[in-house]
Amino acid sequence: MNKYKKTGIIFLLLFILSFFIGSFLYIDRTLRPTITVLAETKALEIANKSINKSVSEVVKGQINYTDLVNVQMDSEGKITMLQANTVLMNSLASDIALEIQDELKKIKSTSSYIPIGTALGSPILAKYGPQIKVSIEPIGTVSVDFKTKFESSGINQTRHTIYIEANTKVKVVIPLTTSTQEVNVQIPVCETIIVGDVPQSYVNIPETGVQSVVPNLNNTTNNKNN
Repeated sequence: MNKYKKTGIIFLLLFILSFFIGSFLYIDRTLRPTITVLAETKALEIANKSINKSVSEVVKGQINYTDLVNVQMDSEGKITMLQANTVLMNSLASDIALEIQDELKKIKSTSSYIPIGTALGSPILAKYGPQIKVSIEPIGTVSVDFKTKFESSGINQTRHTIYIEANTKVKVVIPLTTSTQEVNVQIPVCETIIVGDVPQSYVNIPETGVQSVVPNLNNTTNNKNN
């Protein structure tokens, strides 16, 4: 084999190598933002399902409005005061936070996959192509907060809704990159219709108050081991 033929082969190999490297860099630069958004959306979907499941496991549809709020009336049957049962609210918030932490611990070992064709935005190719692995893991703390909302619900009627707001963070892991996403879920627990004026006096009705925070499970485990 003469030196010209060897040189030609070397140039051909370099061209093929450059082509593949260039193609990889182009695809990475073009598709990575879309793939990252898809992965973050998938992670938030999984985390939201886990939080909703946790709340359902603790509440189980058995919490009534009167369990959480003591309604006091005058002799004429008019509501004069609403008083929150903060002891029960704190207990529920703590149980829910622990349940969420346990559920997030379970999904840490769960992976989802996104076909690379989905990132191309084509309905035809959406289910095809190599599968990109998406993993999520909980980080930081889980906080659970009871909140309420008063809103008009017709003539001389007010809807009082009590809901749970759960907050945490998850780390989204895909090949060659990671990102952190905040998860914020609001889940109604119970509600009632107040006929007449909303009382001017309501005690411990939490607009932003009753909260339970559970530390990162990994840190808790490490501290116990130490």
